[in-house]
Amino acid sequence: MGRIEEIWNGDRLIGDFGMKLLEARDGYARVSVKVEERFLNAHNIGHGVLLFAVADAAFALSVNAVTDAVGVQWSLNVMRAAKPGEEVIGESRVFHKGRQSMVCELTVTAGDGRVLARGLSTALPVSRQAYAESASTKKAT
Repeated sequence: MGRIEEIWNGDRLIGDFGMKLLEARDGYARVSVKVEERFLNAHNIGHGVLLFAVADAAFALSVNAVTDAVGVQWSLNVMRAAKPGEEVIGESRVFHKGRQSMVCELTVTAGDGRVLARGLSTALPVSRQAYAESASTKKAT
């Protein structure tokens, strides 16, 4: 199993939201999700957390396709509402890959091409082994 498939299959929220992988490669990913009734807010439009979730899923794939990394900062400006029943697409493109950080451009569009949100996100490269060892040490104490 490759890095992208491992991240995709290991992310429980992606499965719970019913997201679909449209495209993924080193430094780039596109993910979609349908705005189902369960994702509507009190104004009967797609909840902002759904827009963030689809952008974040693309972000996770785009950075982890390159190296093991965790997100540490996000900024997402929502400009338009997602309508009930429509497909929403999250896209992430790494535009800076340094030794200590990676920065991505995020775009969320509707299926008809309307830009719903744009933003930036930052990831820090991590060692899975070091993180797993740290987590197991905390459980033991």
